[in-house]
Amino acid sequence: MPHQFNTPDEFIAAAEALITHATTKQPTAVLSGEVDGYAALAESRGPESAQAVLDGVFEMVRHALRDGDVIAQLDERILIVLVAASAENGRSVGERIAASVRVHAFAGADGPVTLSFGAAAAPDHGDTYEALAHAAEATMLRVQFQGGDGASAAPLAHHQPLHRPLAIDRFAGRVQDLAMLNKWLDEACGGDPRLVTVSADAGLGSATLLRQLESEVRLRGGRFVIAGSRNSPVRDPYAVWVEVLKQLERLPSRPRREWRELQNLVPTVGGGDRLEAQAHSQYLLFEEIAEYITMTAESAPLVLVLDEMQWADITSWDVLERLVAHLDSDRLMVCMTMRPGTLPAAVAQHREALSGYELARSVTLSGLTRAEVKQWLEGAFHRQQVGREFLAFLYRHTEGNPLFINHVLRSLLEDGAIWHSGERWEWSPVSELRLPAGLSALLAHRLSRFSSSTQAVLWTAAIIGRTFDVSLVVAAGAGSEPAVQLALSEGLAAGLLRPSYERYGGGYAFTHEQVREALVESIPRERLAPLHERVGQALEKRPTRVAREIAFHFDRAHSMAAAFRYGQLAANDAERVYANAAAVGYLELAARNATTPGELADVRVALAYLAEAGGRYDEVEELCDLAIEWFDTQGDRRRALTLRRMRERARMEQGQPARITLDSLKALDDEARTLGFDRERVTILTMASQTHGRLGDQRTAERIASECVEMAERIGDRPLLAESLNRHCVSMLQATPARAREIAIRALHLYEGAGDVRGQARCYINLGVATQLEGKIPEAIRAMTMAVSVCRAAGMPDLWGMAALNFGVLSQKSGDYDKAREQFGEAIELFASVKNSQMQLAALYNMAHVERELGAWDSAIDLYEATLPLAQRVGQSDIEIGSIAGIGICFLELGRVEDARERLAEVEERLVARPDWFQGRELIEALAVRLAVLDGRVDEARARIDTALTLAEPTEVYAAAWLTAVCADAIGDIDPGWLRSSISRYAEEVGKLGYAEMARRYEILAKR
Repeated sequence: MPHQFNTPDEFIAAAEALITHATTKQPTAVLSGEVDGYAALAESRGPESAQAVLDGVFEMVRHALRDGDVIAQLDERILIVLVAASAENGRSVGERIAASVRVHAFAGADGPVTLSFGAAAAPDHGDTYEALAHAAEATMLRVQFQGGDGASAAPLAHHQPLHRPLAIDRFAGRVQDLAMLNKWLDEACGGDPRLVTVSADAGLGSATLLRQLESEVRLRGGRFVIAGSRNSPVRDPYAVWVEVLKQLERLPSRPRREWRELQNLVPTVGGGDRLEAQAHSQYLLFEEIAEYITMTAESAPLVLVLDEMQWADITSWDVLERLVAHLDSDRLMVCMTMRPGTLPAAVAQHREALSGYELARSVTLSGLTRAEVKQWLEGAFHRQQVGREFLAFLYRHTEGNPLFINHVLRSLLEDGAIWHSGERWEWSPVSELRLPAGLSALLAHRLSRFSSSTQAVLWTAAIIGRTFDVSLVVAAGAGSEPAVQLALSEGLAAGLLRPSYERYGGGYAFTHEQVREALVESIPRERLAPLHERVGQALEKRPTRVAREIAFHFDRAHSMAAAFRYGQLAANDAERVYANAAAVGYLELAARNATTPGELADVRVALAYLAEAGGRYDEVEELCDLAIEWFDTQGDRRRALTLRRMRERARMEQGQPARITLDSLKALDDEARTLGFDRERVTILTMASQTHGRLGDQRTAERIASECVEMAERIGDRPLLAESLNRHCVSMLQATPARAREIAIRALHLYEGAGDVRGQARCYINLGVATQLEGKIPEAIRAMTMAVSVCRAAGMPDLWGMAALNFGVLSQKSGDYDKAREQFGEAIELFASVKNSQMQLAALYNMAHVERELGAWDSAIDLYEATLPLAQRVGQSDIEIGSIAGIGICFLELGRVEDARERLAEVEERLVARPDWFQGRELIEALAVRLAVLDGRVDEARARIDTALTLAEPTEVYAAAWLTAVCADAIGDIDPGWLRSSISRYAEEVGKLGYAEMARRYEILAKR
């Protein structure tokens, strides 16, 4: 905050001390300001109301200044001293303050309050406070005479004061929208966080609207940060959050603690030594970003503006959703701007999910109304009346688009169609005004007026991006620093550029992305590639090189070797922060710039690993086919073997028959033995264990999985051991879920240490299944919720589908059938997107269970029958048997007893080789027991259900309870004693398990 003085003597003494040290390179500015029409306000509303308004204005001004500045309120005058500021800097600060004041609602004022400032600086306007104050006051009075509401710099000695230029860059209208934003800001400052979405077409001023909050935030003692996304072929991972964090790091009250993940995203965060521990997980990274932001908001309210979020990558949306889910009573307001239109599916899902939060609010902007345009023009012309015809012409041509209006006025000014006569602003008759059609054409027309040297500088800046700095433009060969500064000053004067770091920095930004795009489009085609190459080379020489930016420019320059190298580096950087979608984009850039078959093969291998991590198995198969051919020709048998194993897994996940998979795996294992490739053998045998499990041979599956764990431990490869443990866990889930849970926890710790998000997700799924089988439902829900969150955040649709599938099973068992349907439907869609036939089968099978539980017998039969061909093809014997039994139960309910008997006979044949309990066996037992009772074989029915319950209880209590409930009517009418003992056997258990629907069924049975 600035130094505040309450007496003239103290203020003048402080000002003189600063002015004494002023130099040409380090000037000191003095500003003199007054509320316009203060005397009239005091007369109409009374001195006390007028003083309250003045005090409110003073507070706004005080909060707009920086440390080291000096301020005082002396009578009706506001006086400011700005350190290291010229008179022009002072004018800019005065304009910014005036803009803040005019949109603030002051209690006690009849309408908008405006403020006028004059600025003078030492040594240009004198070397004493008296001289500077006199020059600043005279300038302020001239501003008031010329309409007020703004600022101006004093002319130099012996220079005539100029008329005030048009105030084109001003905010007008949007009164209701701004009032609503301020209301939400107050709520956020009070501990009710807000997420605000502002939707608007390009040029309608969504970011400008949100920038009006900055002064309001400062007035409330808060902090305001704005960061944007850029439109690029490969979306920069976390780009908007990286910029937010960099700005928050400049705050003295930034959070100070160790960040295990954040340091990999923004190395400067934390300020201490980098932790040696490897990153743990993307989920932890999201948590740390959310925690950093909420910790910052603890010391003062915080407003984040995320501009152009339609261009943000999926990781930026993931973080936003995690942050919003993290909020409670935080003094935080997150605003984002969006352009309407079709969004990518993943982004649309995030957008929909965020809109469902209670703290979400939205604003939709349209063009300014005719009245608002009139208000803007009157402000731009300093309260001079604007002719009706001119207003109609402007509104008709621009349709109220603020960006378009801005450039129309500038173009007319540059063409001489608007001029100052010495006394007032005038313009040509509307009939003589000629403008290019459309904003793009108008921008091109304006740009063509610049000299060739200025255009060259602006072209280079546009190639760099929306924001840039002078040193980079110079390093890219645009000209000497003085020449570049001169060209950029022309761009500033033309309203094409703005300083990006206010008065203390050397950065610039284009005022709008459409301005930058128009500049890029104006570059002659033959100059594009050389410009990109020079920018890439300049970026390459910087100490803080950003591989993705360099790769992009070298790719556009057709510098293949450099683009290939930096494309790979950018992919590695993206993978390090779990941005796999971006990594794929950078690898594809590298692939199109590969200069040898070997380089292309290496990229294809990297792409295959990423495709496998994302569950896109059709891509994995294709990429492996292409890469295997190269490594075979080079005699690299080990790499070729690894790729063949990856291809086999891809085929297996896409529904290849299990027997064919086992034959292929045996051949691969023989080759691995020959090569002495033990590490690869463990992975191959892990797949073999999985395949045996699918065939229903759980004993073999568990034995092989146990051997894999032993081999991995001997090798000493922690990631390999984690994979082996995970498979061992799956092989034991049904038989010993408690032991499986312990193994899953051990695997999870290993995956976290390796930063393997995919492995972590699989462990959470397995933990959910294990705890569900143990009857620990709250723990199962927590594990499944974590699994869905991690899979969704990491962009892994196949594992996300698995998590949704298992969550659906949990919902079904809890009696929430609508939720189960929704989750199974989601799983089917996710598995379809990655062409995983086997998991689609599992989801379809469970969907049939839901229909059966709801008594939709015909629908259930259709779904069970749909699963049979696929289950037979891929070798899913458990699902095949369970589907046949499920059809039999539905037939029995429909009175088709003989059809039910046929289905039982079919599954009984298969049950001979399956003495163990497996998921779906309860359907067979229920069908058999009910048919036995129907045939009068009561003793046989009782013996069979008792045997089944004994077999089921150790591994799946829910299945045992379900079987009892389903058979209760059949046996209970004949043997009430059996019914009472069975109900008492499970009634308390199902209550503890948390299965509400099953508990309700047992309550009904207990009353019989």
